[in-house]
Amino acid sequence: MRIEIAELSRMAVLALALCAGCQDDITTPFPEGLEPLEDNPIPPDDSRAEELRLEASTVDHIRIYGRGYVHAPPAVVWSATKDPEVMAAVCHTTSHAITLGAEPGSEAYELAYVVHYYVDDILDVEWDDAWRYGTIAGAPDAPTRGMIKHQKIAGSDFVSLSAGTIEILATDDPDVTELSFVEHLDAIQASSYDVAVSVKHNFDTIVATVHERPVPSCQ
Repeated sequence: MRIEIAELSRMAVLALALCAGCQDDITTPFPEGLEPLEDNPIPPDDSRAEELRLEASTVDHIRIYGRGYVHAPPAVVWSATKDPEVMAAVCHTTSHAITLGAEPGSEAYELAYVVHYYVDDILDVEWDDAWRYGTIAGAPDAPTRGMIKHQKIAGSDFVSLSAGTIEILATDDPDVTELSFVEHLDAIQASSYDVAVSVKHNFDTIVATVHERPVPSCQ
């Protein structure tokens, strides 16, 4: 029996709609500490150009690695990243709300907040992403190594894993800061491209913020 493409599309939409009730809310405990998820395989770049290099892997789930440089002192970059709006994912989400210190145990960290995301699509999806910060070396107002870690802690099981780390690293040039990104994602209908776009936009937003320029659109 021949089925037209339009009919297949209608069937796919119907299947997704029927699956809306399949969603469950799950909680994912966020382990203590600020250890990186894993080593970043992208080596440092001697040119230290103000751009981001990306690599992807799909071992077990989507893994995106990024390394780039910001032409600003570490203290300036560290301060910029402490604005939750700078770090929130906006490229593939509909809206978000931020609550400072909402996670149990958040007082143990230099900064902690929770971002509640909402995606308005064929299936509406909501989840909470917790963020933690800590100065690993140096002082909070003059860091030589700062660590940011985030993880989905509650919400739709359509996002079974969302976690990442961002390291802020001083270089031997006081006016250049290195950023190292590691992102892990396992979610329905997500792709490596989606995650790479999000990481690139996060980097671009940090650069724009420290240079007091308009934040670019997602690309």
